[in-house]
Amino acid sequence: MNDEIKTIATELISVKRQIKALLLKEKALKDEIKPLVKEHGQIKLETGKVYYGESKGGSRFSRVEVLEYIRDSYGDALADQIDEECTKVGEPRETVYIQLADL
Repeated sequence: MNDEIKTIATELISVKRQIKALLLKEKALKDEIKPLVKEHGQIKLETGKVYYGESKGGSRFSRVEVLEYIRDSYGDALADQIDEECTKVGEPRETVYIQLADL
């Protein structure tokens, strides 16, 4: 394996670990400040603001669940047409995945 590839891969894994650590720290700080912000309201600073909000998440359905519903309600032909024309469009997405050894 090429040394350049190993160097880039090592740096990429290192960055991924740093991001993971930062996201965990962000979650811990949010959990810590949430009750305070709920009680006292938003905090405005020169660098930004922290505020509390509530929202209900929408339901998410997999492609298979949606097509199954359409198939049951409207028939195979429509489900097959939607599957072909709507859910498999565009060029394949190229993705590089990073899997940390401790996961």
